[in-house]
Amino acid sequence: MSNNTYKKIGLFDSGVGGLSVLKQFASSQHSPMQFVYLGDTARCPYGNRDKTEIESFVQEIIAFLTNFQLDAIVMACNTSAALAKDVAVEAAKRVPSLALFDLIEPTAQYICTQKTIKKLGVMATHATVKAKAFSQALTQNNFDGTVVEVACPLLVPIIESGRLAEIEVQEELKSALRPYLNELKGSDAIVLGCTHFPFVESFIKQLIETEFKSDYPADMQLIDPAVVLCQEVFKLTSDKNIAANYLSSAFSIYTTGSAEAFKAGAEACLGEPIPLPKVVPTTELKATDMISFGVSEAVRG
Repeated sequence: MSNNTYKKIGLFDSGVGGLSVLKQFASSQHSPMQFVYLGDTARCPYGNRDKTEIESFVQEIIAFLTNFQLDAIVMACNTSAALAKDVAVEAAKRVPSLALFDLIEPTAQYICTQKTIKKLGVMATHATVKAKAFSQALTQNNFDGTVVEVACPLLVPIIESGRLAEIEVQEELKSALRPYLNELKGSDAIVLGCTHFPFVESFIKQLIETEFKSDYPADMQLIDPAVVLCQEVFKLTSDKNIAANYLSSAFSIYTTGSAEAFKAGAEACLGEPIPLPKVVPTTELKATDMISFGVSEAVRG
């Protein structure tokens, strides 16, 4: 299946972070596409959970998404890709012609083409860093530079709060970012290794330009894996002139948590309104998973 035939794409994340990936797709010149998005906010954050839990969540979510006759599923959650990619691959195989994508491998491949990157920083969740997901992918793609992966556990709750526009929350965010940027001094590029992090990219840039200017190269890059996926894999080009309401009308949103809280967090990150998402309780996800993967009614009971 060629990239141009991916017309209906499912995406999932632990919360609103994966909307940064969806935004890249939705602002593509190659649209229209249809999107189905699930934010598992009832169990967010994923970054402090163990591998077994994440594998179970991923299996349930993919089983749910396959009900929508999708052409492709994007793991818009790097923690899931780091800990449960093999489970996702097996789950996706149950649907003929369904393609599965993550953001880690394409990003590693892209970085290896950038010869000016000798020291790479990665900001990610604790689970992604512990798994060394990015450094392993880079090694497999023959990256010969230095990789420093830093766990940033304080960022996701701040971003999910829906209060990024508030001055006191912005100050809290900057306080959280400072020690992480201090650990990554000297990096030629920093990967925003959690899909939540592109939503605070402007704050990262501001701190580097004002407080860490002497600690980073003048041409230091911030790499958003969602941009890499869209450009390098799907060959899509972002169009900043697309109407603002496009994001509101192009996709269906589901959450396992509070619809109102998800909407608030999403709108704070995207800077524009979205429809109120539909709620899918985790109990329903588990039931969908059991049905899809052949678990008997007796076992489900």
